[in-house]
Amino acid sequence: MKKAIAGIEVRSSAFLIDRYEEAMQIKTEKFTQIALQTRDKILAEYMDVLGHPSKERYIELLKGITKGALSVTDFRVPSWSSSERLEQAKDLFGKMKEAIMEVQKRNYLSITPKVEDVKVVYKWIESFNVPHYYFQVFFDKVYGISFEQILAIISNPDNEDVLFSVETDTKNQNKTTIKINSKSGIPIARQVDEPRHESVRKEMPRGQLLFYVTFKGGTAYLDVTNLCKILGINEKEF
Repeated sequence: MKKAIAGIEVRSSAFLIDRYEEAMQIKTEKFTQIALQTRDKILAEYMDVLGHPSKERYIELLKGITKGALSVTDFRVPSWSSSERLEQAKDLFGKMKEAIMEVQKRNYLSITPKVEDVKVVYKWIESFNVPHYYFQVFFDKVYGISFEQILAIISNPDNEDVLFSVETDTKNQNKTTIKINSKSGIPIARQVDEPRHESVRKEMPRGQLLFYVTFKGGTAYLDVTNLCKILGINEKEF
């Protein structure tokens, strides 16, 4: 450790980040329109049931649902069932709620340090005075971010649900994970040539067949200027 100059953690993802973001934008717009159109339908066609004094608060709720407010909108779907009209209105509220929940889902690919790892890395840096970096590799781009920048992002509450979120990861033993928008980092490679892939058949001694994929080749075109910038070194030293 005495000779270490940096700690680098490289993580890979089986995504094309630009294609993913394009798909998420389309999805978000789709469910935004569903939510707003459902709101308009309820206001236009169900004022007869919403006009009752016990239900007037839903009119104010609906009027407060705008495109800009969808990310923070939350309400309980009513349990109306005493008439066919009320059941229809209830179903529309349910449809609108489902669409809003889709809009509110995280729509970016992330760099994912676990909370317990943040504590370990911080202690490591404190003990050895060696900086730490995360690199997230996609099939079309590579992003890098320093541990110092991660701390700056997560220590600002205004960034939560914008640049990062904190989630319990069911795929990783329910560990609490910080999910930081990968594009909060610095682009280290703006172009990646995908590797060639081919399937392989392997026969085991007892006749069991295994099939798997191997990769060959592939090139990431490094942005040396950005790489040196994030590592804090001079290009001549690279």
